[in-house]
Amino acid sequence: MTLQVEVASRTDPGVIRSLNEDSIAADAALGAVVVADGLAVNRGAEIAAEITTSVILQRLRETPRNAPTDALEGAIASAHRAIRIRASAEPVLDGMGATFVAVVFRDQGLAVAHVGDARLYRFRDGQLDCLTVDHSFVQEQLARGAVTEEEARMSKSRNLVTRALGVAEEAHAEVAEHETREGDLYLLCTDGLHELVDHDDIAAALDVLGSNIELAADSLIKIAKDRGGRDNISVSVVRVGSGDAGRKRGVLDSLFGRR
Repeated sequence: MTLQVEVASRTDPGVIRSLNEDSIAADAALGAVVVADGLAVNRGAEIAAEITTSVILQRLRETPRNAPTDALEGAIASAHRAIRIRASAEPVLDGMGATFVAVVFRDQGLAVAHVGDARLYRFRDGQLDCLTVDHSFVQEQLARGAVTEEEARMSKSRNLVTRALGVAEEAHAEVAEHETREGDLYLLCTDGLHELVDHDDIAAALDVLGSNIELAADSLIKIAKDRGGRDNISVSVVRVGSGDAGRKRGVLDSLFGRR
């Protein structure tokens, strides 16, 4: 059985870039959401991102629903192959790939897979937790204690990912499962959001606007753009069941005004 979920997705090129190299695909009835951020040596970042989201979602639609982790792993392998086949057919696309995060909701839980620095957050009982760990150079430094949280956030190497779909011979996705509760909010996003909007402000936005996930998605995009919008920005906000995260006044003005 698929959990009852609502999904609100937004993607925006940001303030500086004219081309949007992110992609989102979602099927609320299936309980599946995929967010991808393309990358390329020469060209094709947007192509790799679109292949990632479309192939993963299509494969999930074709796969029995009782084994979400197996379904995700098979879908990821298919997307990985599709990117590599397309790149080999068009030499100018050689080296293109994508980071992504994908979620499938089943029964009272979810399965999540990710590669790179696209993230999944959970907002529950007023607390925001990141359920994924970036595959990035800066994250590896942070894990070793070589840099502080603040140094990692300000590092010029923060965009250097150590894994991307379609680039290496094999896909090395990380897959995990988590239990869910009615009223949970989940946020899938690319680095265009989390590099500019910090943990506390994401939590505040979801707390204020969790009862209206369409407005929450719009507001997260706006906050990132107000803070520079250096990269493409993509978000999907997912609400489980009929829970109401509540609406609190007097926070949005400070969020939009902070830099």
